[in-house]
Amino acid sequence: MREVEFSRLDRPGRLAAVKSQGEYLGSRSHGGHRVHLYRMGPTGSEGYFCEVWMRIGWDQVEWIEVARNLDVLAEYVEIDARALR
Repeated sequence: MREVEFSRLDRPGRLAAVKSQGEYLGSRSHGGHRVHLYRMGPTGSEGYFCEVWMRIGWDQVEWIEVARNLDVLAEYVEIDARALR
């Protein structure tokens, strides 16, 4: 599914798309939420990223959005500075 099609879906539709087509990449905490990052898009394409926001302590998805902000995406990357020596 392409980004424009994904963006037109409601929350249940986006969740179904993430479950069936998303590749889990990692999680982060933000405020009272646990945020999960997925890579979406057709195989062989550059694709796009989306975040699934869940309130901590609830087993419920509050919202799902396309993640375009590079500063936010960088929060999922861990760099071992010792490996750079």
